Amino acid sequence: TYSDEEDELPYKVGSLDELRIIIRSYSSIEGEKANLMLDEIKPDYCVLYDAEPAFVRSLEMYASKRFAGLSLPPGENRSNISKHDRLRVFFMLFEASSEEKNFLKALEREKNSFARLIQHKKSMPVPLNIVETTTQEMQLAMGGAGGSYAGGTLPLSMDTRTGRGKQTADKQRREIAVDVREFRSALPSILHQGGMRLAPATLTVGDFVLSNVHCVERKSISDLFGSFASGRLYTQAEAMSKHYKCPILLIEFDPGKSFCLQSGSEIGADIRTDAVCSKMSLLSLHFPKLRILWSRSPHETLKMFKALKVDHDEPDINKAIEIGSNESLDALLGMDTTQGDEEEEENEINEAARDMLLRLPGVTVQNARQIMNSCDSIADVAEMSREDLKRLIGPLSGQKLFSFLRQSNK
Repeated sequence: TYSDEEDELPYKVGSLDELRIIIRSYSSIEGEKANLMLDEIKPDYCVLYDAEPAFVRSLEMYASKRFAGLSLPPGENRSNISKHDRLRVFFMLFEASSEEKNFLKALEREKNSFARLIQHKKSMPVPLNIVETTTQEMQLAMGGAGGSYAGGTLPLSMDTRTGRGKQTADKQRREIAVDVREFRSALPSILHQGGMRLAPATLTVGDFVLSNVHCVERKSISDLFGSFASGRLYTQAEAMSKHYKCPILLIEFDPGKSFCLQSGSEIGADIRTDAVCSKMSLLSLHFPKLRILWSRSPHETLKMFKALKVDHDEPDINKAIEIGSNESLDALLGMDTTQGDEEEEENEINEAARDMLLRLPGVTVQNARQIMNSCDSIADVAEMSREDLKRLIGPLSGQKLFSFLRQSNK
């Protein structure tokens, strides 16, 4: 007869002493699944057909826990543990193959990432609103009234300069003129959610006008590199410096990427034409008035805009639209805007007549200058014959303009 223990023996779960081979793909053990699998099967050998750095790190963690959990006889050192008792890992790679090069490159990228992270941690600024171990926002949320003033005896919201903590109701300034092209980005919607009133406009100078003195040109990292390559940023900085007292270049980073233009190892002592930091230095030297804002995310940009608008008047939207528009038109028409006062009075141009001329059929920016040199007014253009108009601005354009001027309204 069998005992009860012998009857239950086939149903007990235990480790198998014989050799087991378990095959897994990387896609089935992504993330924390790799650590759970290793703790479950407890392998003695691991053969990697295609090396993956993330799984290699999981193997290192498992080997460390296994080494720390080994029981040793009294008086024996862990350095005397046989290599057969440790996890043994084999890599199946051909020497000097593309797989080996890809694996080594992945390890090098990982090493550089850690080096940049360490350097970033060293240079990371400490938030200004830290009070001992908690922030002011946390203290207010928890109901604490203490602050950093007078050893924490005064409330954070108290202003003693007005007497007995009396608060002055200051009107919050929220108007911002936004170029319509910027609505393709996420920043305008975040500004609207933050309580700002946006005024869409077609701005020639800048992307955001915060006040009559603040003009902001926003650049993402990819746009910044492209603007440096094309030289567009130099023209934009020149226009902002000419029309505004405080021109601002806003560099907005991707929240999911590193908060730096170049790694510390890539920055040299000499100025190089291909280095973005060197280009930033040259830009600052050429435009001393230009201020540069570094933003980690659009939400940080919202905080900066609110701080810049304090104690400044709301922007004049119509003035912001007009700034630079006439100059751009003069540049297209080939006019000299650097004339003296006497010459400017003699050659003063009627802007309303010029705008009207540019709206006539057949008249373009290219041939408008020729018409303005030949005629003194719109009436002179209307009196010209068909042949004169064709000779002046071309057969097709001349015919369009002549037909428009001679058409009868019935």
